[in-house]
Formats: sequence, C-alpha cells, structure tokens
Amino acid sequence: MNQPAREEDFLNRVLIVEDEPDISDYLYETLSLSGYEVCQAYDGLEGLDKIREFKPNLLLLDIMMPKLNGIEVCRRIRANDDMRSLRVIIITAKGSLEEKLEGFEAGANDFIVKPFSSSELLARIEAHLRIDNLTRDLEISEKRYRQLIENSPDGILLFSDRSKLLFTNARVNSLVPLKDFALEPGISIKALCAISPVFNEIGKLVNRVYETRLNVARTLVTGFPRSFPAILEIRGIPTELPDSRVPMVQVVMRDVTEKHNMEKILARTEKINALGILTAGIAHEINNPLTGISNAIQILQKSGTDISKRTEIFDLVLSNISRITRIIDDLRVFSRQERFEGSQFDLVGIIEETIKLLRYQRENDQIETLFIHENPEFILRGSKNQFQQLLVNLLLNATRAIAGAGQITVELSSIDSPASAATIKISDTGCGIPEDQLEQIFDPFFTTKRDWHGTGLGLAVSYRIVQLFKGTIQVKSTVGQGTTFTITLPVSKAQD
Repeated sequence: MNQPAREEDFLNRVLIVEDEPDISDYLYETLSLSGYEVCQAYDGLEGLDKIREFKPNLLLLDIMMPKLNGIEVCRRIRANDDMRSLRVIIITAKGSLEEKLEGFEAGANDFIVKPFSSSELLARIEAHLRIDNLTRDLEISEKRYRQLIENSPDGILLFSDRSKLLFTNARVNSLVPLKDFALEPGISIKALCAISPVFNEIGKLVNRVYETRLNVARTLVTGFPRSFPAILEIRGIPTELPDSRVPMVQVVMRDVTEKHNMEKILARTEKINALGILTAGIAHEINNPLTGISNAIQILQKSGTDISKRTEIFDLVLSNISRITRIIDDLRVFSRQERFEGSQFDLVGIIEETIKLLRYQRENDQIETLFIHENPEFILRGSKNQFQQLLVNLLLNATRAIAGAGQITVELSSIDSPASAATIKISDTGCGIPEDQLEQIFDPFFTTKRDWHGTGLGLAVSYRIVQLFKGTIQVKSTVGQGTTFTITLPVSKAQD
C-alpha cells in the first residue's frame, strides 16, 4: 500500500527558471546530484505555471528572459497569496547595484552573479532553505511554539497593526545594545527608534510589510561594539495568529556576520584557486615553446650558421609558434560561452571522416582502429567543428595511451530512452588510467603525459563540448588493460 506523502518530502524542491539551456542543465545536474528534487522552466510565464504545478520551496530565477522577465515574475509571486512565501534567488550576469535594488524591491531574497561556483550556489541554497524551514515553524502558532521561539538563535519581535510591540524573545537583547532599557509590550516603534538606529530600520520594514503584505528582508551593517553582530539580517513577515482580528508583523533578526565573512572567504578562495590554475598552467605550457624560440633566435644571431641548420631552426620556431596557437585555441573553446550553430549532421559520416583524418596523422602504424555500427541514421544538431574536435581529442588520447601494437574501437549504438539518444564508446588497449586520477582527468591543465604533447586541456575541452550538446561523458579504466570513454547524446532519426 502506498504511503501518504509527508510534508518533509517537499522541503527540497527547487525550480530553475533560466532561458539558457546549457546553464539550466548545469544547475539541474548540480542540484540533482546534491539530493534536491529539481524542475526546469525556460521563460517567465512557464516558470509561473511550473510553480503552481511543481510547488517548489525555492526558485532560481534569471532576469533576462523571453515573454516575462525575472523582475516581473518576482513581483507576481509576491502578489499571489499562494506563492508569496516562496524564496527567490535571482541569477544575473550584471550584478549592478541598481539591478539588485530593483530585484529586492520586487521581493527577491538573494542574488547570485554569473559566473558562480557550485559550492557557493549550494551554500546559499542551503542557507535559504534553513531560513525558509524556520519561518514555516514560526508561522504555525505562537502559543504552540513559544518555547521554540524563546530558545531561537534569532531575535524575534511581534508588532501590532499600530506598530506597537507585542512580544520579543531574549535573543534580541544580545543582538541589539539596549543598555538598561527593557523591551516592554506596548511600546511603539517610534519610541524604540530613540534606543537604537536598528529600530528605525525595523520601523521602515514593518511599514513596508503592512503596505505590501509581503515578506520583506534587509541586511544592515550595524557599527555595534565587538560583543554584538557587525551584520544583521532583519526580515518582516505578515502574520495572522489564531483568534486574532488584526494583522501583525513578525520581525526576525539574525546575526549573519559569520555567514557574510564565510561567503567573502569562499569567494576569495575560489578566485585565488582559479587564478592559480590558469597562471600555472598557461605559464608552464607557453614558457616551454617560448624558451625554444628564444634559444633558436640566439643561435641565429651567431655568425657561421649554415643554410640547412638555419632551415632546421626556422622549422623549430614555427613548430613552437603552432603549439602556442593550439593552446590558445583550446583555451578559447574551454572558456567561451558558445551557442549552438544552426547546423545538423550525420553521426556515422563525421565519425568516419575523423577516423580517416587521424589515420593520416598517426605516428604509430601498429594501431588498428575499428568503427562498429549498424549504420543508424542519427542526426546531431550543433557545431560540426566542435563535435569533430571532441572526437579528435579522445582518439588522440587513445592513440598516445598505446605503446606499440594495439587497437582502438569506436562503437555507435542507440539506447532505450524516452527520447532518441545515441552512445559513442571509444575504447583503447593502452596503459589505462590510475583510479586515483579518474576524478581529475576533466580538470583544466591536468595531464598524465610527461612529454610536451600533453597540454592538459584536451579532456577539459571535450567535457565542455559534450555539455554544449546537452550530453554526458563517462570514463572507465583499468591500468594495463585500457580505457573506455562513453558519450551519450540526444539525437534525432533521419526520418524525423
């Protein structure tokens, strides 16, 4: 017998409203792997429909979208009684102050600026869902949860419709310097403003909640002494208690100093880490050919170099320049936010063409390449050049993994799926990859090769290209036996 759904089963639902398919798919995969139940929408109107259907408790919302932009979506959410408690994190590419102010005025809870790290995204979502869960508890009943409120780590105040204090918990005294003043029920916000500037901001927030009947949040830099929070988050919540005839506003005060500092540390760490990887990788890969060019020029500067030697040196210079160019081209593909070309091509034909191309370039003639397929007429949409580069990268890796005689097998087949899909398996009989390195092989500049051929960008670029085609790539390897890369791609049949 089926068990009834519990409320906790619906507390980790996230709706992504993003019109860029590759970004939306990246968010979907990241959240799904972290245990969230995720749904996608690709414009503002579809997003509002999915909120009613999917009933998420957190929304990741892009600003620039067709049909209805993110700001207007946020306004409509806050104006709807069934949606207004939904937490909204806006994702934007600009992050300007004006844009943030407009978003907060519309009712957004937070902003994340593109590009962002997955760790920051998950940390923010987790923090907002914690706040959301606490708010749910606090709105149930003051009487039933009085003890919970008194022991809450947040400061909690309840105001009447005439902006008079009805209730406060003990935590407020440790969040706001009150000196010898006692927060007694019945005192007005106007009188509280004389105690601390924080209450002036609370007064504005309470008025805003009464005007909009929406949740309103603000973050304040307090300027308090060290024993008090440096940064406070205050949130106003329209509240209706049982048997109450008048609307009230609940104010939650939270010390977010540590959270704010941790976010700054995380952002700084990610920036330093990215700069370190790029700087070390680019310096290592470009300095080697530059050294060769420099040495060649020094030799040419000397007199007495014969023509054949000069020709050999010129060839070396051109070879090193070509190497630098390849590194820059790889970086461009890996880093740019590309859209699909509006072309389509046959998978069998492009694979055969790529295998033929590599046969002419291969240094090791003892390697046999097999292409196994049942002549399926799969059509792939996107950039033909990028897909060919993906195949070249994987086939060259397979070739270099084999010392002496060996075999590379490319197998194309269909899979059982709700939508048409194809798998491409590229297997080699090479040296294999150690298990402790498998999780790193798609990282930029990671390479197991010790000669100059290994830039460490090939698999990183390949991973990015697979993402652009909305596919997946997996690897299995056994040291001494070989490696298999499996690519799964959405395709259409020739007759479709």
